Amino acid sequence: MWPFSPSYPERTLGDIAGQTFDYVIVGGGTAGCAVASRLSEDPNARVLVLERGKVRDHWLSRIPLVSGSLLGGPSLFQLVQRLSEGPDGDDGAPAKHPRRADLRTAEALGGASRINQMLWTRGAPGMYNGWADELGHPDWSWEKVEPFFRKIEDAAAEGHEPQFEIYDHVDKAAAALGLPIDHDVNDPEAPPSGYFSLDSTIDSDGARHSAYSAYLPKALALERRDRLAVCTGVVASRLEVDASQQRVRGIHVKSVGSKGGDSTFIKAEREVIVCSGAICSPQLLMLSGIGPAGQLEPLGVPVHKDLPGVGSHLSDHHGIPIMMKIPFAQTLHRLQSNILFAIWQVILWIWNKTGILKSGTTAATIYVNTSHIDTQTSTILKPGPSSDLDHDISDASRPENVPDIEIMVIPAGTVLDRFQGLPLCSFYTCLVQPRTTGRVALASGSDPEQSPLIYYRTLEDEHDRSVARKALRFTLHLAEQFAHKSGYRHAAELFYAPGVRTGRRDIGKWRDLGDDDLDSFAQDAVQSVLHLGCTCRMAPERDGGVVDDRLRVHGFRNLRVADASVFPRIPAAHTMAATYMIAERCAEFVKEDWKTKLD
Repeated sequence: MWPFSPSYPERTLGDIAGQTFDYVIVGGGTAGCAVASRLSEDPNARVLVLERGKVRDHWLSRIPLVSGSLLGGPSLFQLVQRLSEGPDGDDGAPAKHPRRADLRTAEALGGASRINQMLWTRGAPGMYNGWADELGHPDWSWEKVEPFFRKIEDAAAEGHEPQFEIYDHVDKAAAALGLPIDHDVNDPEAPPSGYFSLDSTIDSDGARHSAYSAYLPKALALERRDRLAVCTGVVASRLEVDASQQRVRGIHVKSVGSKGGDSTFIKAEREVIVCSGAICSPQLLMLSGIGPAGQLEPLGVPVHKDLPGVGSHLSDHHGIPIMMKIPFAQTLHRLQSNILFAIWQVILWIWNKTGILKSGTTAATIYVNTSHIDTQTSTILKPGPSSDLDHDISDASRPENVPDIEIMVIPAGTVLDRFQGLPLCSFYTCLVQPRTTGRVALASGSDPEQSPLIYYRTLEDEHDRSVARKALRFTLHLAEQFAHKSGYRHAAELFYAPGVRTGRRDIGKWRDLGDDDLDSFAQDAVQSVLHLGCTCRMAPERDGGVVDDRLRVHGFRNLRVADASVFPRIPAAHTMAATYMIAERCAEFVKEDWKTKLD
């Protein structure tokens, strides 16, 4: 019976002290859970997962909408908030946009998949073909990665239909601008630009399907506890590096919050796989003496491998929200304004998994390549004798057709901690292929619990500013069409948009906005979409890369990185699906390599 069932077999540092494992996985997040699950399929392999957070599988953490709130407390959802560095900029260079970015994630078994919006987007095939053809990674083409997406997915035909009628009006507005409508966003034959319904990682019981529940649920952890150890509440201090042998011998680990510098050494017989994410994976490498020598030596870190690319090329999707007022009944704000309604929705979800809480915030989105937008009309170009198009823009396999913006349709405000209680709808405009990058650096050479320095950059590349202007004009035109199609009394009143200084602005005045208006708004409004990546980039060492095409750290035979930090270029898609794919491929690489060595 439930009260007497065994709990999740979380190990403490004392439980694993002095032990040797074949594989040590540092980080039990989105990627780490997947890698651990696949490697522990081998009954003869001993696998250890080291995770800073806990399991804490509370029933509230399984409700799709509730668990995706970035305003929740750390005690329940294990949220971690980091702020980027301030206005002094990186290496003394003045930052053009001095606001500190608010970067949030979760430290828990399952990582960010425990708190994200559960959106499953593979990305257009041309994106991966670009990795292969443009960036020199032929083993990461669409043909190579697509089987791993199919391996992961178990899609249900019945779905979570949009619960708000605004989507019935947005699709008409999108069609009026020339976008294809109602395609499956994950269909490789679908056009790369269009209005798409979205898939969510929600299980057959109506609960959030995180990396924890998908790959390391309690039943599996109990079944494999003789060979799989999940150690929580610990932090990796540094790797034990034998540079002369190009090996990592193991890892030094301490309990979170423990005083002093004492740590326990855990030996790795075969490999160490770092899955700590775009911020903490480069941090661990640098703490271990693998990184830019010029940064490590002043902090007293012995340099074992001068690898300048570690921590560089920090990339993200940059979001610029445009918001308007619509009827309360068509927004998620109804949950905040009426406590009885909110309680009733919780009851509905518990009772039969229905109601507003059964899905995330975003049921549909728009992807667009801005080179396909007519600058005069802010509509999609049509092929023809008078068109500037020189290729088929409906071919999703071509890298030049990969979207560079996404417009998420969200029935809520999207500026955290502001405009509380107002019935807002957001057209959340995101740059999904920005060229502006930042970096991650050590704040301390000895304390693994001190957050690293994050130099987060936005809109500093002129190409990004040009894309943002075109994207904002297109989004404002979309909002105008939405106002006409919906007939909402308040839909013609922009609340947060370019040109809005005080009060509201008529939605039809967007054509009067100049580049300065758009630039000013974008710089003030831009925020992180929390899709960080590329800080341990897959690329040749001479080009600032950190890992090779089999995810091995340059200069080491048994050290890999497998998470969003290895993206050679930030995906033009929500990053969860691509991160799972990276993890699945890493496990496959490890199995292949060790099968050869052990045979």
